Amino acid sequence: MSTAQKTHTRHASVPAASRSKLLPIVLIAGVVLALIVFTAIILSASSRSQYVPQVTGSARAEVSRTLIDHGDVRMEETVQSVFRIRNIGDRPLRILDEPRVELIEGCCPPRALVSHYTIQPGEESVITLTFTMFDMMGGPHEFRVHVFTNDPTQPEIPLTILSNWIE
Repeated sequence: MSTAQKTHTRHASVPAASRSKLLPIVLIAGVVLALIVFTAIILSASSRSQYVPQVTGSARAEVSRTLIDHGDVRMEETVQSVFRIRNIGDRPLRILDEPRVELIEGCCPPRALVSHYTIQPGEESVITLTFTMFDMMGGPHEFRVHVFTNDPTQPEIPLTILSNWIE
């Protein structure tokens, strides 16, 4: 066999040998990839909770709590009040406007911030009020937060925040 033939034969056999070595690796990689994809599909399907509405035919607001009492708070501390409103109906729940904060006692009512004005069935919105009192603002404070919704059973949801500011 001439040198040219040996070189040609050697080069021709390299791809075949490489292919036979690569085939198990490619097959294993394919099986592993298929298992990963299959597992991801199963996990995503099982993690999706099927929402079952407690009320049908309308939106319905469910509030985590209607009263927050911060008790005694030192002046110049920042206080945060968080209310969660969940839609347990089967139609979108709407918070119709920025909640109105009524001053019952004390001074300086904070602004109510709403995370979502439209709440899809099974989802929730967070209403947050953050405030601080300073010198000459001490004593008891009471704020009433009026949340207006399209829930036919409770178009207005009153929320109360209490605190007593001390030196």
